[in-house]
Amino acid sequence: MTQKKRTVCFDTKITWLNIARMYNAEAEHYDLNVSAAFTLLHIDEDGTQVTQLAPLLGMEASSMTRILNNIEERGWIERRRYNRNDRRAVKIYLTDAGLEAREVAKEKVIQFNKVVQTKTSPQDLAAFFRVIDTINELIANNHIFDTSTQTVTNETTH
Repeated sequence: MTQKKRTVCFDTKITWLNIARMYNAEAEHYDLNVSAAFTLLHIDEDGTQVTQLAPLLGMEASSMTRILNNIEERGWIERRRYNRNDRRAVKIYLTDAGLEAREVAKEKVIQFNKVVQTKTSPQDLAAFFRVIDTINELIANNHIFDTSTQTVTNETTH
Protein backbone atom coordinates (compact mmCIF):
# COMPACT_ATOMS: atom_id res chain seq x y z
CA MET A 1 0.00 0.00 0.00
CA THR A 2 1.37 3.40 -0.93
CA GLN A 3 1.63 6.07 1.71
CA LYS A 4 -0.39 9.18 1.05
CA LYS A 5 1.40 12.48 0.85
CA ARG A 6 1.00 14.68 3.93
CA THR A 7 -1.01 17.86 3.47
CA VAL A 8 -1.10 21.06 5.46
CA CYS A 9 -4.87 21.03 5.89
CA PHE A 10 -5.13 17.38 6.99
CA ASP A 11 -2.20 17.53 9.41
CA THR A 12 -3.49 20.81 10.86
CA LYS A 13 -6.94 19.29 11.36
CA ILE A 14 -5.59 16.15 13.02
CA THR A 15 -3.27 18.17 15.23
CA TRP A 16 -6.08 20.48 16.34
CA LEU A 17 -8.36 17.51 17.06
CA ASN A 18 -5.59 15.96 19.18
CA ILE A 19 -5.04 19.25 21.03
CA ALA A 20 -8.78 19.68 21.63
CA ARG A 21 -9.08 16.08 22.86
CA MET A 22 -6.12 16.61 25.21
CA TYR A 23 -7.56 19.88 26.58
CA ASN A 24 -11.07 18.43 26.93
CA ALA A 25 -9.75 15.44 28.89
CA GLU A 26 -7.94 17.81 31.26
CA ALA A 27 -10.76 20.35 31.36
CA GLU A 28 -13.29 17.73 32.50
CA HIS A 29 -11.61 17.83 35.92
CA TYR A 30 -12.69 21.47 36.20
CA ASP A 31 -16.13 21.23 34.55
CA LEU A 32 -14.73 23.04 31.50
CA ASN A 33 -14.39 22.29 27.80
CA VAL A 34 -12.16 23.72 25.08
CA SER A 35 -14.80 26.07 23.64
CA ALA A 36 -15.71 27.54 27.01
CA ALA A 37 -12.07 27.83 28.06
CA PHE A 38 -10.96 29.65 24.90
CA THR A 39 -13.98 31.95 25.19
CA LEU A 40 -13.12 32.82 28.79
CA LEU A 41 -9.52 33.50 27.77
CA HIS A 42 -10.66 36.09 25.23
CA ILE A 43 -12.94 38.18 27.44
CA ASP A 44 -11.26 41.43 28.45
CA GLU A 45 -11.28 42.77 31.98
CA ASP A 46 -13.32 45.77 30.84
CA GLY A 47 -15.73 43.52 28.94
CA THR A 48 -15.84 42.30 25.38
CA GLN A 49 -18.57 43.00 22.86
CA VAL A 50 -20.54 39.91 21.93
CA THR A 51 -20.12 40.75 18.24
CA GLN A 52 -16.31 40.67 18.61
CA LEU A 53 -16.06 37.22 20.21
CA ALA A 54 -17.15 34.97 17.34
CA PRO A 55 -14.72 36.38 14.74
CA LEU A 56 -11.99 36.57 17.37
CA LEU A 57 -12.36 32.84 17.99
CA GLY A 58 -12.99 31.92 14.35
CA MET A 59 -16.52 30.77 15.07
CA GLU A 60 -19.98 31.27 13.64
CA ALA A 61 -22.28 33.55 15.62
CA SER A 62 -24.77 30.73 16.31
CA SER A 63 -22.05 28.55 17.86
CA MET A 64 -20.82 31.50 19.91
CA THR A 65 -24.35 32.10 21.22
CA ARG A 66 -24.60 28.49 22.42
CA ILE A 67 -21.25 28.72 24.21
CA LEU A 68 -22.14 32.05 25.81
CA ASN A 69 -25.51 30.70 26.98
CA ASN A 70 -23.76 27.66 28.45
CA ILE A 71 -21.11 29.61 30.34
CA GLU A 72 -23.68 32.16 31.48
CA GLU A 73 -25.78 29.32 32.95
CA ARG A 74 -22.67 28.18 34.84
CA GLY A 75 -22.32 31.65 36.30
CA TRP A 76 -18.99 32.42 34.59
CA ILE A 77 -20.13 35.48 32.64
CA GLU A 78 -22.73 38.17 32.73
CA ARG A 79 -24.05 40.25 29.87
CA ARG A 80 -24.46 44.00 30.24
CA ARG A 81 -25.88 46.54 27.83
CA TYR A 82 -23.55 49.46 27.23
CA ASN A 83 -25.85 51.51 24.98
CA ARG A 84 -29.40 52.19 26.19
CA ASN A 85 -30.54 53.02 22.65
CA ASP A 86 -29.33 49.75 21.10
CA ARG A 87 -30.49 46.46 22.63
CA ARG A 88 -27.86 44.59 20.62
CA ALA A 89 -25.00 46.56 22.19
CA VAL A 90 -23.98 44.02 24.83
CA LYS A 91 -20.67 43.32 26.49
CA ILE A 92 -19.65 40.13 28.24
CA TYR A 93 -17.94 40.35 31.63
CA LEU A 94 -16.35 37.60 33.67
CA THR A 95 -17.80 36.90 37.10
CA ASP A 96 -15.57 35.83 40.01
CA ALA A 97 -16.27 32.20 39.11
CA GLY A 98 -15.45 33.02 35.47
CA LEU A 99 -12.14 34.56 36.51
CA GLU A 100 -11.29 31.36 38.41
CA ALA A 101 -12.22 29.16 35.42
CA ARG A 102 -10.19 31.41 33.12
CA GLU A 103 -7.18 31.11 35.42
CA VAL A 104 -7.36 27.31 35.18
CA ALA A 105 -7.59 27.52 31.38
CA LYS A 106 -4.69 29.98 31.25
CA GLU A 107 -2.48 27.71 33.38
CA LYS A 108 -3.18 24.75 31.08
CA VAL A 109 -2.41 26.75 27.93
CA ILE A 110 0.84 28.02 29.48
CA GLN A 111 1.79 24.49 30.51
CA PHE A 112 1.13 23.13 27.00
CA ASN A 113 3.17 25.91 25.39
CA LYS A 114 6.08 25.41 27.81
CA VAL A 115 6.25 21.70 27.04
CA VAL A 116 6.16 22.35 23.29
CA GLN A 117 8.90 24.99 23.68
CA THR A 118 11.14 22.53 25.56
CA LYS A 119 10.78 19.96 22.76
CA THR A 120 11.09 22.41 19.84
CA SER A 121 13.92 24.69 18.84
CA PRO A 122 13.21 28.43 18.84
CA GLN A 123 13.96 28.44 15.10
CA ASP A 124 11.46 25.66 14.38
CA LEU A 125 8.82 27.35 16.49
CA ALA A 126 9.40 30.68 14.72
CA ALA A 127 9.12 28.88 11.36
CA PHE A 128 5.88 27.23 12.52
CA PHE A 129 4.36 30.62 13.36
CA ARG A 130 5.54 32.10 10.06
CA VAL A 131 3.80 29.27 8.19
CA ILE A 132 0.61 29.69 10.24
CA ASP A 133 0.67 33.45 9.55
CA THR A 134 1.15 32.80 5.83
CA ILE A 135 -1.76 30.35 5.73
CA ASN A 136 -4.04 32.79 7.55
CA GLU A 137 -2.99 35.64 5.27
CA LEU A 138 -3.63 33.55 2.15
CA ILE A 139 -7.08 32.62 3.42
CA ALA A 140 -7.94 36.17 4.55
CA ASN A 141 -6.92 37.59 1.17
CA ASN A 142 -8.80 34.87 -0.72
CA HIS A 143 -5.64 33.57 -2.39
CA ILE A 144 -6.39 29.87 -1.93
CA PHE A 145 -9.04 29.22 -4.57
CA ASP A 146 -8.41 32.25 -6.76
CA THR A 147 -6.99 30.25 -9.67
CA SER A 148 -6.35 33.35 -11.77
CA THR A 149 -3.27 34.10 -9.66
CA GLN A 150 -1.83 30.61 -9.24
CA THR A 151 -1.29 27.23 -10.78
CA VAL A 152 -3.07 24.31 -9.15
CA THR A 153 -0.99 21.12 -8.97
CA ASN A 154 -2.19 17.55 -8.76
CA GLU A 155 -1.29 16.33 -5.29
CA THR A 156 -2.54 13.37 -3.37
CA THR A 157 -4.79 14.57 -0.58
CA HIS A 158 -6.46 12.98 2.40
